[in-house]
Amino acid sequence: MGLDRDLLVHGSVSNIGKLDKPVTALVDAWLNSLDLTQQTVLVPALPYNTTMREYLDSCVLFDVRTARNAMGAISAVVMAKEGARRSVHPTHSLVALGAEAQAYTDSHHCDQTPFGAHSPYWHITRKRGQILMVGVGLNSVTCFHVYEDLLGDDLPFPVYLPEAFDIACVDAQGEPLTVSTRCHNPKQSVIRDCERARPWLESAGAIRTVKLGESELSVIDAYLFTKVLLERLKKGESIYGKVKLSAGQVAAINSALERLSRAEQGAK
Repeated sequence: MGLDRDLLVHGSVSNIGKLDKPVTALVDAWLNSLDLTQQTVLVPALPYNTTMREYLDSCVLFDVRTARNAMGAISAVVMAKEGARRSVHPTHSLVALGAEAQAYTDSHHCDQTPFGAHSPYWHITRKRGQILMVGVGLNSVTCFHVYEDLLGDDLPFPVYLPEAFDIACVDAQGEPLTVSTRCHNPKQSVIRDCERARPWLESAGAIRTVKLGESELSVIDAYLFTKVLLERLKKGESIYGKVKLSAGQVAAINSALERLSRAEQGAK
């Protein structure tokens, strides 16, 4: 599949079917096949499997050293590796292992939203990394929110609630800090269907998919992924359905596309 760039992995091993080795052995073998002096592997490490709003309403403290990782076996194996680094973000923490693990994770807490300019999700997009989906579909891909945070208040739909949540956090050195984050709008999230984007991505050559056991494996070009979503939104198509855009919103999309292109060129 040409996995020769930085990789953000989403996976559910149980969807693949019966395996002849434990998950830990399979993930270890795969990691050993990569050159982690040149590549970085990233996995989501969200600490909850409820809605974002439910979690934030009950979150008292996010300690990056001890917070739960609710993202399954692949994520847990990577997080346990020596040298793995976890970003300090109370809702969309991410673990990085390899060449640029620190650069990916050290400033995630600096944005008002989880997918902003300091986030690992933006960095893998501008660096034209790859999104690897093992046994899961597009609804598991968190990078859908990168284009939304690029547009911010110019989005034609309310993906965030208006208020921010200030969450007490503790970093890897035991130092306290407060992270302010917006929360996804539950009413908007419930109508999101990321599989709407599959034909757009296929026609742009942004995704490749093969059969894997009882499920599938897909690889996405992270830069093309966000570019396609912006271009489709400009045509009034989104993962939330059809939308009507104002002239100002069209101008904002054009500006976001230019920013994306400059960021990708600067990362080469």
